[in-house]
Amino acid sequence: MHGGGERERSFVHPRTRCVAVRARTVLQCRPMGTVIIALDGPAGSGKSSVCRLLASRLGAQCLNTGSFYRAFTLAALRRVSELAVQACSPSPDPDAAVGCAAVPHATNLDTSYAPLTAQKKVALFDEAYWVSFARTVALSYRAGVMYVGEENVESLLRSDEVESAVSYFAAMPAIRAIMTGKIRSAVCGARVVCEGRDLTTVVFVDADLKCYLDASIEARVARRWAQGTSRLSKQELEQRMRARDAHDRARTVGGLRCAPDALYVDTSCLTIEEVCERIAREAHRRALWGGERSVENQEGKGTPLVPRQLQERYSFEAPEPGSVRMGTVVQVNAGTVFVDIGGKSEGRVPVEEFEAPPKAGDGVRVYVERVTPYGPELSKTKADRLGLKVKLRDAERDGTPVEGRIVRLTEKKSGFEVDLGAGMMAFLPISQSDCQKVDAPESLIGLTSKFYIERISQSKQHRGNDNIVINRRRYLEERARQAREEFFNSVHIEDSVSGVVKSFTSFGAFIDLGGFDGLLHVNDMSWGHVARPREFVKKGQTIELKVIRLDQAEKRINLSLKHFQPDPWLEFENKFGVNDVVKGRVTKIADFGAFIELAEGIEGLAHISEFSWVKKTSKPSDMVKIGDEVECMILGYDIQAGRVSLGLKQVTANPWEEIEARYPVGARFTRRIVKVTNAGAFIEMEEGIDGFLHVDDLSWVKRTRPADHELEVGKEIECMVIECDPQARRIRLGVKQLSDNPWQVFANAYGVGSTVEGEVSSVTDFGIFVRVPGGVEGLVRKQHLVENRDGDPGEALRKYAVGDRVKAVIVDMNVKDRKVAFSVRDYQRKVQRDELSRYMSAPRGEDEGSFTLGDLMRQTSGK
Repeated sequence: MHGGGERERSFVHPRTRCVAVRARTVLQCRPMGTVIIALDGPAGSGKSSVCRLLASRLGAQCLNTGSFYRAFTLAALRRVSELAVQACSPSPDPDAAVGCAAVPHATNLDTSYAPLTAQKKVALFDEAYWVSFARTVALSYRAGVMYVGEENVESLLRSDEVESAVSYFAAMPAIRAIMTGKIRSAVCGARVVCEGRDLTTVVFVDADLKCYLDASIEARVARRWAQGTSRLSKQELEQRMRARDAHDRARTVGGLRCAPDALYVDTSCLTIEEVCERIAREAHRRALWGGERSVENQEGKGTPLVPRQLQERYSFEAPEPGSVRMGTVVQVNAGTVFVDIGGKSEGRVPVEEFEAPPKAGDGVRVYVERVTPYGPELSKTKADRLGLKVKLRDAERDGTPVEGRIVRLTEKKSGFEVDLGAGMMAFLPISQSDCQKVDAPESLIGLTSKFYIERISQSKQHRGNDNIVINRRRYLEERARQAREEFFNSVHIEDSVSGVVKSFTSFGAFIDLGGFDGLLHVNDMSWGHVARPREFVKKGQTIELKVIRLDQAEKRINLSLKHFQPDPWLEFENKFGVNDVVKGRVTKIADFGAFIELAEGIEGLAHISEFSWVKKTSKPSDMVKIGDEVECMILGYDIQAGRVSLGLKQVTANPWEEIEARYPVGARFTRRIVKVTNAGAFIEMEEGIDGFLHVDDLSWVKRTRPADHELEVGKEIECMVIECDPQARRIRLGVKQLSDNPWQVFANAYGVGSTVEGEVSSVTDFGIFVRVPGGVEGLVRKQHLVENRDGDPGEALRKYAVGDRVKAVIVDMNVKDRKVAFSVRDYQRKVQRDELSRYMSAPRGEDEGSFTLGDLMRQTSGK
């Protein structure tokens, strides 16, 4: 044994030697001849294929340790089926042995076995039940084949049913301990290449050679699909594989991990032969079949000695190209770093691959590029890249963040290129680069941050390279969520916090409290008026604030600056009272009035209606300006609501109180027209006080519509006050009242039945209007133009034209409504009655002869 140890020191790197010596110490407790090469890694990484081929090349036994768990799962599923049959059978046999019943087509142990009794269901999910079952079930591994009892079950181990249930049992620590004992017993005294989960970290921590095989998820799914043992689609297979990886890595006992001293091999782009070649070289370098590891000569049996093959094929001391070694810096000279990696001569690494020139004695991890007569050519960058690949794949599966630096925008500006280190670049979509919309992408260039890995896929253009997509937004949101939760758990109302002004809105400013926001409302910035939030605080400014509201359900935080000062409203009544005349400064003007600051933190509102007694103000800005010092009266206040009602007009005299004395009814004035509407005109009586002249009060007889036909702004007009109402603040004026009412004069001179003569002023479809003395107009309807009912009113109407003289009789008169109706027909009848009366009353002589009524009618009609 001592000789073997000396040979080990002659060609193994000191770090590797320590591992090997430590492993030898454990192996002394094993039976002589036991040699273990353990292959670990996730499903689909090629462990089984590599294990079989490597074992064949090395003349060793191939052992798939996962087969023990799968075989046990198969036996357990059969046991469940038997329990279900027993539940439905009239005479169940509870002691029946596990038979060869078909595996039930089920993937959910909780719902697939309804026939079980309540007691047996408890046993089904009772870990103690299955631990006891695991101790009794007969599992054995012979000549590369798994047996349950004496049944070869190798073809059933990768069915979908077993795949879906194996993690359930493998997660039980006691069952894992039992299976580990069975696996260790199976390799006693044998030379074994074994593969499975947690081999290098739990089952064979003392393995002679530990290898961790890994591959991208795409490569692993493609390999498992090609096996043809699954009925699932590729997408379903990938989902199940990802779920199983997460489950295996999350296990506290026997979780999937890469041992620190394991040889890491990424098989994504390698063939099985290339993987086996790399592991075989490492096995020879460690002399696993040499020295104390003597191998029985099986000449004559067709199996040549493996050590002799390896030693003839490989250089005993030369570092193997493609391997990663831990070395020691010997010296730095002329831009080259010389590193001792345990070979005959030092390797060389360009000094440019170091961030800072190393010093002699520094440890460094390097990748063996090639071996030349002048020594190995090494690369620190490639070694770092391989190590980083492992970390990135672990980060993808474990959901842990990685650090990187945003270096540039992509050509199409759809995202960023991020340097993850070791020359590995990742793509960051612009939509995932920040929690908020990125308006200026260039501002993120040069930023060092942490990112989550969304996916890693194999590059189709560049063999061996990976396409990496990362997400910064998810990292920031998660960090903000954690910070927000911590904030709500540790901060209380009235606590003081520090934050940075982030952005503004019309109602306040958002404050960054460390990845999450709080609101500083404009009303909480100061007890006084704040017109614009951005003028009170500046973007990027760090300020101290007080927490005034926490909404745990909505995750809302309200902050305040003004609460660091006492509330000025508490002293309001000591300084002010109703009807007090005070001075203040105009701070804000709105459509409905002006805000006036009476003291710091106390503002009142002067409504537009309280600006002037007489002026009709439509825009407050016409009366006051921001910054004006004004005198006002306190009309009322509400301390709880923080409101004060102010008046500007109350500090001046009210001109309406003496308006009746200045403008009595009947008084005549000549004033200027200031405004004309359809209904009339406003006449300025004095500054701020207007009287209204209605269109109906312009003339007794003319109907003016609209008023602007007769009136003009700026023109002076004589008028009379016909109404003055101080309460309603209204003065009515009239022009027609300056003269007598012609309607009343007409009514006094004429009555209904009187005969009048006038001139046709207009002809309409329904009659004619006749203007009589005094300017009064009356209507003769067309029915009153014909002498009898048989006449045609339309034809009679057509005989009249404007300007014709007409005699008629008044048939109706309404002085109040200024209406009068005439009738030509009644006038003609009246004339006939008068003629008849004269005829009847006139004396006749004997010589006049006879005169009949018909003569009279003809005489009258001939007139």
